[in-house]
Amino acid sequence: MREAQPTNALIAEATKRAGLIWITAGGRPPRPVWHVWRGAAYVLTGPGEQDVPGLAASEWVTVTVPSKDTGGQLVTWAARVNRVEPGSAEWSATIGALLAGRLNEPAGPGAPSPAGRWAQTGQVYRLTPGEHAGPGQPGR
Repeated sequence: MREAQPTNALIAEATKRAGLIWITAGGRPPRPVWHVWRGAAYVLTGPGEQDVPGLAASEWVTVTVPSKDTGGQLVTWAARVNRVEPGSAEWSATIGALLAGRLNEPAGPGAPSPAGRWAQTGQVYRLTPGEHAGPGQPGR
């Protein structure tokens, strides 16, 4: 029997406080990734960034938010995956938060703008909470 999706309020509260989430995509092992929460989890991938195998090809993934106290699972939720297109209004609204959340961005003379580099070689994905009914069945 499948467990029920946690409430959106619980997902939002737990995920926005977490600096790290674990994403399970495409039947691969879970991967730890940093993210920003803006009504959904936004994740940056690409060359020189975090790698999440299977994410680009997935319609749905599983997101696990770890407990900061115990390191165990705080909440796990199903997420619909959508790529955010560079130059879109959503990209513009999200890129500043991603820049602020990036902890180890190389800086210095001649270093390219992270936002410009991300638009050319990176991908931003929106992971929106939803209830995935299973293979071949629409989410709710």
